[in-house]
Amino acid sequence: MTTTTVPAVLSRDDLRRIAPSVFAGQPWHGMSGRYRMVPTIEVVDILRDRGFLPVKARQSHTRIPEKGDFTRHLIRFRHADHLEPVTVGQETPELVLTNSHDGTSAYRFMAGIFRLVCGNGLTVQSADFGSISVRHSGGSDFRERIIDATYRVVEETPRTLEKIGAWKQIELSRPQQEAFAAAASELKPNPSITPSHLLIPRRLEDDRPDLWHTVNRVQENMIKGDLRAMNANGRRIRTRPIRSVDADIRINRALWRLAEEMAKLASEVL
Repeated sequence: MTTTTVPAVLSRDDLRRIAPSVFAGQPWHGMSGRYRMVPTIEVVDILRDRGFLPVKARQSHTRIPEKGDFTRHLIRFRHADHLEPVTVGQETPELVLTNSHDGTSAYRFMAGIFRLVCGNGLTVQSADFGSISVRHSGGSDFRERIIDATYRVVEETPRTLEKIGAWKQIELSRPQQEAFAAAASELKPNPSITPSHLLIPRRLEDDRPDLWHTVNRVQENMIKGDLRAMNANGRRIRTRPIRSVDADIRINRALWRLAEEMAKLASEVL
């Protein structure tokens, strides 16, 4: 039986509960006078008007007292046209927005891919398409700059899905899979975790040798953690999930770049 699900659109109350920094009404007190405060919720409203609806959100933790309402946050949007039921294994394009109100980030827009099997989402970062930033400079054209950045990202969606389709046709040998996982492990070094750990499939559907499923196995194992191993002292360990927005974006984007390089190498071998 084919499993499908319909993504739940996050309400304002949902966003406030999950990522309260989205609603910050003023910047962190350490900001300079040149900083122009535009609350993230205003950007969310601009995107809603254009049919982009929030389906997932998170924010980073901080150890600095009272800074929690200003830290970096991430929101994933899906256009109303892509809210139909999603089948297991199906790739769906998303728009990824990150921001903070503590001076560590401008508004940044990226393309994202959601895959129902893992539910993590992979952020696109290729050599010819990077993230688009909109500075905290305010101005009468702020709305237009947000809309422009959004559609510049969306225009890349067909190429992204086409690339994924090509990666599904690239079959990797076991040594090639381990080489990819070894390169990925450098993004989050852990001497107790081997490339073989990162290649462990969490479900039967992902136990395939093609490049796309290799990327997804490695990505899910790195982001979700919970890998079990022995350290050098013979003690059992369990890896932790990635909770930082910065680390999530950095690892996802780097995995995409690594996949592009692996696709080039595999094609040269063929």
